[in-house]
Amino acid sequence: MNLTLGKDIGIVMAKGVMIGVICVVTVLPSMILMLNPIIEKTKHKEIFPKFKGVKNFVIKHYIAVVVIFIIILPIAFWGYRNTDIYYNLDKSLPETLDSVIANNELKEKFNMVSMELLLVDKNISDYNINKMLEEIEDLEGIEWSMSYSKIGDMGIPKEVIPEDFLSIFQNDKYQMIIINSKYEMATDELNLQVQKVNEIIKKYDPNAILAGEGPLMKDLVEISNHDFNSVNTVSIAIIFIIMIIVLKSISLPVILIVVIEFAIFINMGIPYYTGTVLPFIASIVIGTIQLGATIDYAILITSKYMNARTNGANKKGAIDEALGTSISSIAISGLCFFGATFGVGAYSKIEMIGSLCTLMSRGAIVSMICVICVLPAFLMIFDKLICKTTIGMNKIRKEVIKNER
Repeated sequence: MNLTLGKDIGIVMAKGVMIGVICVVTVLPSMILMLNPIIEKTKHKEIFPKFKGVKNFVIKHYIAVVVIFIIILPIAFWGYRNTDIYYNLDKSLPETLDSVIANNELKEKFNMVSMELLLVDKNISDYNINKMLEEIEDLEGIEWSMSYSKIGDMGIPKEVIPEDFLSIFQNDKYQMIIINSKYEMATDELNLQVQKVNEIIKKYDPNAILAGEGPLMKDLVEISNHDFNSVNTVSIAIIFIIMIIVLKSISLPVILIVVIEFAIFINMGIPYYTGTVLPFIASIVIGTIQLGATIDYAILITSKYMNARTNGANKKGAIDEALGTSISSIAISGLCFFGATFGVGAYSKIEMIGSLCTLMSRGAIVSMICVICVLPAFLMIFDKLICKTTIGMNKIRKEVIKNER
């Protein structure tokens, strides 16, 4: 990613996963062995349900589940593609902050919404500067501009103006111009306006620089859009390659990714239908987080299905065993993920953090449901294809078919 915020999140999560794996395979077994007497004394009857009804329903109505998948998919994808996103970081902060209150006061009382700073060559004549500013002020949305060259037009001799004041507008290389726009930050109107201002100033000074929040947000939009596409593509490609190596199959990675992406479409599509606007960082990282955090649910069911199928079970028996031994583990993991993120999302006063945690908590539940319901249905429908395209299963499939006959 080019955006450092997303890059930092990725690095921290990658380190967390590696450290977590090391601790789970080293520290956890050691602690279990050391504390085994206490564990034995405190054992109790299992209270978490086995979800046999869910398992039997999915196996019995797997075709209906796939039909529902086909119906929901375009609706979820449409919402996913059209969810509104905001880039203005001020909107993610509480309205009670002094800085936010001050900015709102400037907007309401002085009509100062977006300020741009223009740096042009000091040696450009006042005539050309004023001509350039006339073109800029003719643009829709520009309220006013202020420059060193306009001081003479006000009837004030430059000789009587204090040097400290003049130094604000120019130094030994540049002269600064202030431009005020009425458009909100990171909106399409402001981004188009910034583009037009850049086109005008380049005619008078090819090396001119347009700075300020407006141009900054325009760059942020472009970088974020690039990062969003690249992150999703790279994440899917990496996980696809890993699953090909681990599962030794061409078809299974496709099925697993389709199911998880379906869950992501639902999760990211819900804000569109509820009228919720998301911060830009959420759209970039949530797909990757949800994909990476919940793919293990799918791999758990798939591995148990493959083992059962390899040991001679038919497809229905393999799915029955895979779901029967996996649903409880998946439900516990999903609910833990939900609990760890939902509280932060509900409590946080910073909307960016709250939105991220809300999406992650909802994504955990959505992914859990999709993996438990949709994935087994896909495995049953594409059983023959899976056996043909998975190393070590084709021979077993032929033997099972022969025994069934």
